[in-house]
Amino acid sequence: MKRDDMIKVKSAPGRNKRKPGKQKGDLVMTQRDLSGLRKAMIILPILIIGIIILVLIIGINQYSSMFDDIDRGSSVEISNTGEDSSFDESKLLLLISPDSPLPSDYKMDLVSYGNYQFDRSIVDSLGELMDAANKEGVSLKISGGYVSPEVQHELYMDEVRRLMAREGYVEARALDEAEKKVPMEDHSEFQSGLSVKFASSDGGDFAESDEYLWLYKNCIKYGFILRYPQDKEGDTGFEFDPTHFRYVGKENAAKMRSMNMTLDEYLIYLDSRG
Repeated sequence: MKRDDMIKVKSAPGRNKRKPGKQKGDLVMTQRDLSGLRKAMIILPILIIGIIILVLIIGINQYSSMFDDIDRGSSVEISNTGEDSSFDESKLLLLISPDSPLPSDYKMDLVSYGNYQFDRSIVDSLGELMDAANKEGVSLKISGGYVSPEVQHELYMDEVRRLMAREGYVEARALDEAEKKVPMEDHSEFQSGLSVKFASSDGGDFAESDEYLWLYKNCIKYGFILRYPQDKEGDTGFEFDPTHFRYVGKENAAKMRSMNMTLDEYLIYLDSRG
């Protein structure tokens, strides 16, 4: 190629043009954008945090209001059922016997403990008694609690039929004798929810068991008494029953033990003192 031609090729239009650079105005615009973006990045988190705080305040207020309503509703419900934090002391010394039936207006608040139901007032004490026995290696077994009038009637009639069949009693005598062991309906302590029936863990004679000995010795610490003790049939009207314990409260239980009194005798004693 000739020298002149080579010069022409090098100087051909468009071959060595530079790409246009950013203009001064474009650079200033970008800095403004970056400055605005930085401000937005600072303000936006503050706004978000403020919104979150506002939502939390509203939520907490609504949550508190909801529980205030629940508490008010619970109070109404408790009032309707007659439940109260303080136990009705008149229940403690309620006498239920063939001559003193359960009052027609008697009220109780039954709750479950194990497989049985009891008045709510005795459940804490019963639980403490059972825990204490377990800690000392005594395996107490609860075998009875609240009994409805219908069930009590059937228990009474079963005893009547047993006496007639096995002892040869006529019906009139069977009806009278049965009540010394199994009260008629509305004459049973188990209808009050304040009595507990125990049994030996091995199914043996409870009166001869270690469980009975421990229970008789310690029951008053938890407000319970043996309801129908030995050699007290004339006072209670019932035969000795080592399985039947009644809640009367710790103070009453301690006084009865110190004076060797049954509930029947204790009530006579209190009445004599006015």
